[in-house]
Amino acid sequence: MNTIMKNAAAGTILGGGLLLTAGLGLAHAQPADTPDGLVTVAVGNTAILEAVDAETAATAAGAICGTATSDVAALAEQVDTEGTDQTVCDGLPGGALAITNTVPAAAEAPAAEAPAVTPGGTDDVQLPAEGESGETAPADTAPIG
Repeated sequence: MNTIMKNAAAGTILGGGLLLTAGLGLAHAQPADTPDGLVTVAVGNTAILEAVDAETAATAAGAICGTATSDVAALAEQVDTEGTDQTVCDGLPGGALAITNTVPAAAEAPAAEAPAVTPGGTDDVQLPAEGESGETAPADTAPIG
């Protein structure tokens, strides 16, 4: 009975330690929606600059729209932190110039699926029959027989 109590106490202590360690690891994990510092500058539906830092986006958008870079920089930072698109100016030939948040590549595109292979299709591998090596002789040699 005494060994059962010792084993139960040791298991509780070790298990609790593992749960505490795992909890600390999760508590320090970075959330997926944190600012990555990258934004996209687009006119209408056409991206001009993709995945650039907020300062570069502010400089380009300010030059195109004739707006002070510091004002546009504040908008670019807001886009990166909040994730909401911001229009810098309207009336351009392609539409409004907007700064949008860039989605990280891992979240942007799902993993490509492997093509399906059907049994008996043309993708099947032909194995050599018993007694055959599967190797072909070079064209300049004759079989030994």
